[in-house]
Amino acid sequence: MMKLSGRAEPNGLHDRIHPNVWRVCGAEEGPADLPLACLVTDEEVITPTHHLYLTRSPGIEAPGPAIQLPAELAHLVAGDIIGITSDGRRVTVLWKSTATHNSLLLTEQCDNYCLMCSQPPKTREDAWLFERAKRIVSLLPPSAHSMGLTGGEPTLHADALIDLLEHCRDTTPWIQLHLLSNGRRFADVGFACRYARVGNTDIMAGIPIYAPEPSLHDFIVQARGAFDETIRGILNLASLGQRVEIRIVVQRHTVPVLADLAVFIARNLPFIDQVALMGLEMTGLARPNFTEVWIDPADYQAQLVQATQTLASAHIVTKIYNHQLCVLDRRLWPIAVRSISDWKNDYLDFCHECSVRDACGGVFTTSGNRLSQHLRPILGSHRPASAV
Repeated sequence: MMKLSGRAEPNGLHDRIHPNVWRVCGAEEGPADLPLACLVTDEEVITPTHHLYLTRSPGIEAPGPAIQLPAELAHLVAGDIIGITSDGRRVTVLWKSTATHNSLLLTEQCDNYCLMCSQPPKTREDAWLFERAKRIVSLLPPSAHSMGLTGGEPTLHADALIDLLEHCRDTTPWIQLHLLSNGRRFADVGFACRYARVGNTDIMAGIPIYAPEPSLHDFIVQARGAFDETIRGILNLASLGQRVEIRIVVQRHTVPVLADLAVFIARNLPFIDQVALMGLEMTGLARPNFTEVWIDPADYQAQLVQATQTLASAHIVTKIYNHQLCVLDRRLWPIAVRSISDWKNDYLDFCHECSVRDACGGVFTTSGNRLSQHLRPILGSHRPASAV
């Protein structure tokens, strides 16, 4: 598990730090119009040309205003993007250049209240997150290749979202964008058209459907009419040539209808780009709703296999996220993705002797001990060479 924030020690600061978003750079990257924080190491001679320096220990001197990083942020490298409080006493990693997955939180507000939501909605004003996201995008290194946009529900802030997407188009047109949304706002044809007109060359909306009919879906998301709006939203996006992924969190309520949901998608939404079957992260609202939503993944493998076979027969790309290989039916290994973000994934002690550990995504540290009771090391030569 990788720590993403910690208390820092400012040295030589005479003014409050501005702006609050910086890209970490090495000594070889000269000062520019961008806010670059130069990482000081023992191996390099640093000249006093940068506005801000970062050190990893009190024994390293910087030639200008500096922030001594906490031990938990020793993993920072050039290309990372960090947030720094104005007094220099707290540093937060906003973009990890070496990470497999990077996402920008755009809002904590949402018009759904899903029983298993890992990011429980809040009502406080947080429009500043969109402005921070724009600053992050402006600082992205050329090596950045994909980015998630998440919430809350980003489409609740329609103008700010469109503005951000236009900024991504103009600033980093090469980056793949994955927008997580409940899809309801796209039922508004006008908004769906605005989204399509931005013209991002590689963007996909990840939209959840939890049941093949309204009542169960609306119950899971705790919003009356959500199913109908979500389906209309998906249809509007498809009619405008926009890419759509359907995301299904597999939990106690969705397992009994998983096979029927796959049939519904194959018959009514065969044009979607892919389906993601998601393992449950036992955090956020899933914790107080544990008895309502939890089911051991080992207990629904038959339903998972049947659903994937139905989708495959309809030639719909299907991927399995957030599942450990040791509990997955081996027929599903080729479509299992190492999807748990670097900062919240880990392996149990016995995983080190597992022959497929390198192909497995591990477990959510955020789930604590709320894990499958069937996790175990796989011994011998059973490497899933075709697993993603």
